[in-house]
Amino acid sequence: MISSISLALVLAAVVLCLSLWLNLRLWWSGRQRIRSAASEIRGARIDRGLIAEQFAPFTKAFQRLGWDPQEFRFLGKPIDGIQFEDDGIVIVEFKTGNSSLSRRQRHIKELVDRGRVKFREIRF
Repeated sequence: MISSISLALVLAAVVLCLSLWLNLRLWWSGRQRIRSAASEIRGARIDRGLIAEQFAPFTKAFQRLGWDPQEFRFLGKPIDGIQFEDDGIVIVEFKTGNSSLSRRQRHIKELVDRGRVKFREIRF
């Protein structure tokens, strides 16, 4: 016959294992929800940024630069657009919040800074 102490120890071990299993499941599902929510927030930020880029030429910040919105051409990727002026051409990248240039955008900026920009006429 199993003594009552042995039975209590077995029962305690079973309860402990169940408790550990439930806590791990709760932790894992909470972790998944946090990841999902963070992903949705990042996606919403990206969407807002893409929408803001479309309207940027019509903002006061753009007007303060003295640029004509009709002379701006939106490209999208990897650079947002080009502003044509009487005395030059400006490659424009809009950023919101704490965002920074991507590796590709930094490379393009370096090429422009080094004068590695060309004009090609292609005839058909």
